[in-house]
Amino acid sequence: MVTSSGSSKKSKIKPRIYHQKKVALQDALPLDTPFSVHIDVCSLCNFKCTFCFQHDKAGMKESGVKWGMMEVDTFKKCVDDLKRFPKKIKKIKIGNHGEPTMHPNLPELVKYARDSEVADIVEIFTNGSRLEPKLNQKLVDAGLQRMNISVEGLTAESYKKVADYKIDYEKFIENIRDLYNRKDDSFSLYIKVVDHAVVKSEPGRPTIDLSEEEKKYFYKTFGEISDEMSVENIVPQWAETDQNELTDVGMYGQEIKSLKKVCPFPFMYLHINSDGTVAGCTLDWARKVLVGDRAQNDLYEIWNGPGMKELRLGMLRGERNKIPMCDTCNAPNVCVIDNLDPYMGDLIEKFS
Repeated sequence: MVTSSGSSKKSKIKPRIYHQKKVALQDALPLDTPFSVHIDVCSLCNFKCTFCFQHDKAGMKESGVKWGMMEVDTFKKCVDDLKRFPKKIKKIKIGNHGEPTMHPNLPELVKYARDSEVADIVEIFTNGSRLEPKLNQKLVDAGLQRMNISVEGLTAESYKKVADYKIDYEKFIENIRDLYNRKDDSFSLYIKVVDHAVVKSEPGRPTIDLSEEEKKYFYKTFGEISDEMSVENIVPQWAETDQNELTDVGMYGQEIKSLKKVCPFPFMYLHINSDGTVAGCTLDWARKVLVGDRAQNDLYEIWNGPGMKELRLGMLRGERNKIPMCDTCNAPNVCVIDNLDPYMGDLIEKFS
């Protein structure tokens, strides 16, 4: 199933950022409807990956954040709110700070989102470790349209080093295969592996790069049980952690030529934390830049409210370095290809 170049004949080699056709963000702003809505149904995770904020236990404790599960009622209210927007949401993304398959009601949440018909696509981001036939079938029956699985290693040993997790690797692959065999063409399965993982050791943290043979193994093994796949770069996307040193290459292989003044994320999407608070960015794991709370306002009001407006204007005024969390965040440079810096003058008039 693998060509001489290492790519799979069945699975398309495509970074997830290109799953849907992109538009020129500067021309589309201001958006009356966010492109996507990220709902973090579970901020807990069974992995402690060395490149994730979940690995920084001291930082998580100092943040004072209460980690846990989103109430089913809160999730349903968030989905209902999306009916107020003039257009359909392109994507509802379930999962971000934690592992969504740990939520006991995940299939029910997926089904509610699908039945509400407020989004073109309902998808899940997962490490895939908890997939098994019963859950697989429930997610298929619920109408899930896309699953994004992050593979953190190519052996059980690498999983222990990178994620501090003991995994039955063959069972892990078989459970993904089971899901692939149960789904139909309306359900897209994307699998990615990181090109290197930072493994804690002394002194420092050496980089372990995937060899060409390992990449071929990845393409061959998962190319037969996925629709799309790619190798992504580890990047410093979590601000205020011990993994925040800027790289010269972005997540999708893009060259980092200059640092952006404007973060595009608050202009594009909404992120709802597991406790119902709303952040201006999915990467605000410490919840320092909250722009609203679902317990007080619906999502339509928050999207058009003073919190989001001031955050966007602060970006367009070139004041990102004055915003907590944003001031040390490298995500605009490494996690997104949109660049609003050349259009700051025009956009500040629109948003004012």
